[in-house]
Amino acid sequence: MNKEPLADLKKYRSFLESIPLNKYREELKEIKWVEQDLPRELLPLASIFQYYWEERQFMDFDSWFDIFWHEINQNKNSKEALKAFKKYYFDKDNNGWFKKGFRARMYRTWISVLTQLDFCYAFEYQCALNGKNLSLEANADLDVKGIDARVGNIEFQVEKISQRKEARSASRRKSLVKIPYAVFNVEEFERKISSPRVNEKNKISYQSTLKAFYKYFIRLKNGFVVFSDYYLNIIINNIDDIDKLKKAIDQKYLELAGEVMV
Repeated sequence: MNKEPLADLKKYRSFLESIPLNKYREELKEIKWVEQDLPRELLPLASIFQYYWEERQFMDFDSWFDIFWHEINQNKNSKEALKAFKKYYFDKDNNGWFKKGFRARMYRTWISVLTQLDFCYAFEYQCALNGKNLSLEANADLDVKGIDARVGNIEFQVEKISQRKEARSASRRKSLVKIPYAVFNVEEFERKISSPRVNEKNKISYQSTLKAFYKYFIRLKNGFVVFSDYYLNIIINNIDDIDKLKKAIDQKYLELAGEVMV
């Protein structure tokens, strides 16, 4: 499919903003009984990358899951793997208990990969906007290896952080750059900043963290967190020197941890 980076990011962000995150969070938060490692035949990565990256079909979760479930049951090897895997879940009468758990598992994977893909779409957008001839690669084979995207010899891994103290470790592997992706409870941070029970030093740290968050990320109307233009430009402008790039990313970890004033 022909890529149109300037238009694709806008369409993708519009799609992300349409996802009813609160609805799914409430519906699926207690459904966690299909958590074991999946056999290769049941992994959803190839399907997600096919539709949302290669073909750029931005369908809602339920539509994608119905297609993926159908594909599993139409493929001989996948169907046999599914049958064998279901034996652990006492679902012999096909009452849907396993499928319900599997669907919840797929949603969490789906959302995670969509986050990675926002980085990819934003990267391509900034390259097109600024006339940078950089080719980004992202696919299921790389994902299985812990590589969310690759540009030349540089490998990227989007690292989710939900607490400030988590924002401290960068990759020591020469070719791998970890990209901190913050999913902070912004409202909780704001509450602590205004609380008389929190000392002034911690308040300043929380303020610095929030300032860094809004500098590097954007929260869409539904709460989905995406990468800012400023964040991607820092990466792209330093991509010719991996040491400089890692140093710049290390700074982002410190800022998001509230350890360095922004």
